[in-house]
Amino acid sequence: MNDHAPFANIRIGVGKFFYGSGCIKALTNEVLRFGGRPLVIGGPTTTPLVLNLVQDDFSAAGITPVVRIHTGACSRNWAEAYKKDAIEHGCTFILGIGGGKCLDLAKCIATFANMDLITVPTSAATCVASSSVCIMYHDDGTPDGSVAMSKEVDVCIADTQIIATAPKRTLAAGIFDSIAKLPEVVHNTNINSYLDCDLEKYICAVNSKGIYDFLVGEGAHVYDEGLASGRMTDVILTNLLHTSVVSGFSCGVNQLALAHGLYDCVRRSFTKEASHMLHGEIVALGVLIQLKFNQMDQAYIDNVRALMQHMNLPTTLEKLGIEPSRKNCEVLIDYLIPATSLSEADKPRLEAALKEVL
Repeated sequence: MNDHAPFANIRIGVGKFFYGSGCIKALTNEVLRFGGRPLVIGGPTTTPLVLNLVQDDFSAAGITPVVRIHTGACSRNWAEAYKKDAIEHGCTFILGIGGGKCLDLAKCIATFANMDLITVPTSAATCVASSSVCIMYHDDGTPDGSVAMSKEVDVCIADTQIIATAPKRTLAAGIFDSIAKLPEVVHNTNINSYLDCDLEKYICAVNSKGIYDFLVGEGAHVYDEGLASGRMTDVILTNLLHTSVVSGFSCGVNQLALAHGLYDCVRRSFTKEASHMLHGEIVALGVLIQLKFNQMDQAYIDNVRALMQHMNLPTTLEKLGIEPSRKNCEVLIDYLIPATSLSEADKPRLEAALKEVL
């Protein structure tokens, strides 16, 4: 992205993004557009839910999907196995149904197999359905880096009625995964206009500010009232698409990411202890650390904590399942300093920030 680079290559957004009540009806035509024979990857609950909704349309169109219910890790091993499965069964594209694990796996399969991809998210817990990177894990659940997609997701179909049936904790997790973008992007900087930073960072800052303001303003109401709030579709658009735009522009931008750094450390070093926690639930705890490190006013931090408590999100390490011992805190600090490009001189400030979640 720098002037001295030969060219820029940014993959942002999705070819088509359907959202709103009943938009699952668009799936049949999109399936036909991509050859009519998908390899379907999804979870044991969400896959039947979605396929039952389109069963009659699929039958009328002669669509016979190859369905694979996945309950294992989102690993490269599984992606390679399903790639071979798709080729052997003459599948023409990949259809991912469900949450983060299944959608990231579907994206990785499509990348490995050089096939097109449709995603059908069944919650608003992350922006995985439209992002261009696959977050991978080893078969034992520990992180295994990421796989960059060769192109954007072709189609995402985010039906409000389907997503509204997901557990409320997925909505809370998604709201705070998106809220985290602003404190991470603007860490220790003063961005008032595009003149204060690179354009990519300014785009991140402007968009993440819009996301933050909307979700802090409306998140609790949508969490409490769901569809009756009248803003569920807006939250879906924000969590599933707008946030992925920020993520796309963040690639190559120098940003501290304590919230997501905490997530990565927890998955690596406390895999079993926090195995029951969602991505956004761990990131939410990291938001408190990031805000304190950013030297925000305590009243500001306390307001964010109150919103987290309202949504039943964890506000301490202990609520993640991690004992707040000196040893465990040292594990976190020793990981976060190099992972987020801090120096040893920043250690006291980071230690003070960590106290927000003890």
